Amino acid sequence: MPGADGPTPHAGAGSGRWLDDEHFRHLHHPDRERWLPKEPVLAMLALAPGMTVADVGAGSGYLTGPLAEAVGQTGAVFAVDPSPAAHRHLAERFGGDEWPQVVRRVGTAEATGLADASVDRILWHAVFHELADRGRAWAEARRILKPGGRLVVVDWKPEPTPMGPPVAERVAAATAAAEAEAAGFRVVERTEPGPATWGLVLERP
Repeated sequence: MPGADGPTPHAGAGSGRWLDDEHFRHLHHPDRERWLPKEPVLAMLALAPGMTVADVGAGSGYLTGPLAEAVGQTGAVFAVDPSPAAHRHLAERFGGDEWPQVVRRVGTAEATGLADASVDRILWHAVFHELADRGRAWAEARRILKPGGRLVVVDWKPEPTPMGPPVAERVAAATAAAEAEAAGFRVVERTEPGPATWGLVLERP
């Protein structure tokens, strides 16, 4: 998430441009909810108690808490990120006994470390533009997702905004949808969950 002086790369999808502690403070900028509202993303996921979710590129846990509340203590949220700074922040926020459903995992979108067909939902939130190898990431998502499960992708529209990555790094929703279908996913919904973002709800047949 960028500060006033420009864009800051996301903490974790596989690009290797990990965030440090100073950058994580930008991730909690008060304007973040305006540009990346949580509720539309949660609606896209259609979560229920007891579900298992992979929060890939979890960063400092912007959506990890809401995901954990939605699935409850009978469910599980795997907070996947390669960044040591991310895991420090996640441990501080979700390391207590009140969050037994949050499980931290060191990994990337291309290599989550999760088992085959082990999750009901996957979330890629503002990480798609950072993927180092999108082909491998699609394949990994399909591998860990249960049949009938959902992959929700939310990322920045390829147009200038006060926050977010450089426009040159952004990817259009149509490109992501075409790649998803080629990787074996079915596009269930195309939406705009925020004023500067596009969203895709994808299903593994």
